[in-house]
Amino acid sequence: MREWYLCLLFSFLYTADSFAANQEKVLARGLGFTVKQAELDSAYRQFVLSQAVSGSDVPVAMEGFFRKQVLDELVLDKITSSRATAGDRGQAYIHAMEGYSNLRQQYLSESSFTLKIQSMGMSTNAYRLHLQNKALTQQVLKREMKSKTMVKEVHIQEFYNENMELWKVQESAELEHILVSKIDVSTGRRLNPDERASKQALVAKVFAKARAGVDFGQLAKEYSEDLSTKNSGGKFQMIRGLADPQLASKIFAMRINRVEMVGSEFGHHIVRVIKKTPAKTRKITEVAKEIREHLYGRNYMKALPTYVTQLRKQAAVRMSLE
Repeated sequence: MREWYLCLLFSFLYTADSFAANQEKVLARGLGFTVKQAELDSAYRQFVLSQAVSGSDVPVAMEGFFRKQVLDELVLDKITSSRATAGDRGQAYIHAMEGYSNLRQQYLSESSFTLKIQSMGMSTNAYRLHLQNKALTQQVLKREMKSKTMVKEVHIQEFYNENMELWKVQESAELEHILVSKIDVSTGRRLNPDERASKQALVAKVFAKARAGVDFGQLAKEYSEDLSTKNSGGKFQMIRGLADPQLASKIFAMRINRVEMVGSEFGHHIVRVIKKTPAKTRKITEVAKEIREHLYGRNYMKALPTYVTQLRKQAAVRMSLE
């Protein structure tokens, strides 16, 4: 009995020692840093949990691929951290806190937010640190790649001139409308003659009230069968080219603030046009910021792989992930 107990004890100690040794195994090393098995396991677990929280499962067959990807990110975090300036760390802290605050505001209570973070395998403090580490990596790369990602004014002008179709804004109208459908909206069934006559009488009644000055938004909430707009008082924006052509041609011909009744294949529409905005082409001064951000992102993604390879080479990175 004593021999059996000793064998079991030695087996347990051996297993524990093997596990501890495996957790201490170095998977990547470079100048001034190492990444151990325990770090990768923790980061990979957080990655899997965050994917699950977002509604995506990581396929078991792809575990090797994603582990390698997570390890590469850990290595890059270590390299950039060693190259960070005090200014980088200050900016990273600001960005991380902004990101944390923006996410927190999406939840009604502190407890629900905390549960969300815990479901990703982290405490709120660990999540702040995670955001800060990622922000620091991006800040260092942004600073060091500045010469490769710089966008000049001439490039903005060229992009604007070469993509004039992107800056065209179609005519639009701000509307209030009430829809009385020609079908049964709950089933899609065509109405019988008696039901159609009842709908016609309802349309006439509501149209008369709207013309008499009864609050349009209240009428929409009470009578409209357009479920997407009735709770907002029937308000929506119609963009010519994206709407039914026949209906759009009638509505864009209407006078501002005059209640009209128009028909379409969808049903009877009681409409008031609040505002019309004519078609136009946006000026370069209106879109320069968008173009700059687009070109910067394009330059960044183009230069990033080569620059990361250069950083890894300078840091003498060696990998031993099996």
